[in-house]
Parts: sequence; structure tokens; C-alpha cells
Amino acid sequence: MAKYPKEYLEKTIKLWQPYSPEPLTLADAQEIADNVIGLYSYLLELKKSNQKDHGETIP
Repeated sequence: MAKYPKEYLEKTIKLWQPYSPEPLTLADAQEIADNVIGLYSYLLELKKSNQKDHGETIP
């Protein structure tokens, strides 16, 4: 099931639990991790595209 270590998923639950009225499960934590990583990846691609369009170098 998990493609992330259990410790990582448990930390994810601890971080996000205050924002959820329901108890979060390891499956919920995996979905959260996937979504956060996906968002971060998208933002990096957007930054690269923006820098390329404006002739800037990527650090």
C-alpha cells in the first residue's frame, strides 16, 4: 500500500490532523503526501516555464 515510510505518514497525520474533523488514516496521509508533492512539482515546472519565457536563468 504505502510508497512512503510509515514514519513519514505518521508525521503527515500529525501535521494535518488539526485541519481535519475526522481522524486521518495512513491512506489519507499517503493521499495528502501525493497531493503536496504533486503541487510542489507543478509549482517548480511553472517557475521553470516562467523563467524560460522571460530569459531568466534557473538557480
